[in-house]
Amino acid sequence: MSLIDLRSDLLAGPTPEMIEAMIATARAPSSYSAREDRHVRELEALTAQTLGTQDALFFPTCTMANQAALMVHCRPGDFIIADAESHVAEFEAASTAGVSNVATFRVAGVRGHLSPEQLAQALDQSEDEAMRVSVVSLENTHNRAGGTVMPASWQQQIENECRPRGIAIHLDGARLWNAAAYAGCEPLALARGVDSIAVSLNKALGAPLGAMLCGSSAFIKDASRVRRMLGGNWRPAGIVAAPAVVALKSMQKRITDDHANARHLGMVLTSEHPWLSIDLDSLQTNIVLVKLRTEEISAHRLTQRLSELGVLVVPYGDRYVRLVIYAGIGRDQIDAVLSAFSEIGQSLEAKYPDTLSTS
Repeated sequence: MSLIDLRSDLLAGPTPEMIEAMIATARAPSSYSAREDRHVRELEALTAQTLGTQDALFFPTCTMANQAALMVHCRPGDFIIADAESHVAEFEAASTAGVSNVATFRVAGVRGHLSPEQLAQALDQSEDEAMRVSVVSLENTHNRAGGTVMPASWQQQIENECRPRGIAIHLDGARLWNAAAYAGCEPLALARGVDSIAVSLNKALGAPLGAMLCGSSAFIKDASRVRRMLGGNWRPAGIVAAPAVVALKSMQKRITDDHANARHLGMVLTSEHPWLSIDLDSLQTNIVLVKLRTEEISAHRLTQRLSELGVLVVPYGDRYVRLVIYAGIGRDQIDAVLSAFSEIGQSLEAKYPDTLSTS
């Protein structure tokens, strides 16, 4: 039985063209300095151009890129303001506190995004309580909210709140490529007005690994120092930079296919299975967040049953599972996933006919 792995879009894997670029680079002479390799230089220049920044720096992971940004912007003991379930506040909480030495003022945003009104209130509260806030951290798209995209006007309004106070804005754009595809704009349109941006190269784009941190020349100079301190001064890195260049040049236009497949999956699951629900207004990009409406099966047990049927997903707490669509997951795979859910649904209905009929 072949597995359909929907745990994350970082599993997309490189295309044949990317693999050829890796092979060609592996056969070429290596470089010594961290930013000497021509593929690294091309990747950094191309990313900076794509996002409209002065410079960019290649990192092993987006978590390291996020934390490097915080370490440049903040002093130990500072606060950042972020959505309560954002990546830097949730999955990176130990790094944010233990590595960057900053505390997080967590605000429950709207579908994962801080509204300008919420931010203004949080800034007023932070001043009243003598919190030294150095950064407002945004996430677009927002993972835990189900891949939602920040409303178009909010970033400019947030900039208007931060600039007079001297507060930097960092954008965790691990899936910024998805946000741009949903908004129908170039990625640089979603990067305007922020001081730093971290983007993943494997999620959505399918590069083997890696992330970029972008900002001004002065910011990247400081970030390069922090990267070295964190052990991310990898070299030679041409063998992974070369396929990332291919990914950045060739994979953005096809992202709308992932969104269409995710939408199809979510709509069919919603219409055919009363024991689960999906917020279709939040299903904007490539993440399908499924909520269980019955107590007869937990998210952990559903994850286990799907695995037994050849579908891998991620449980979020006890009531949600996450399915992520990416290159290589087409309608055939979607149909197989739907069949697995149907088999589980039929089993539940046979075992709990009264309960499932009222879900």
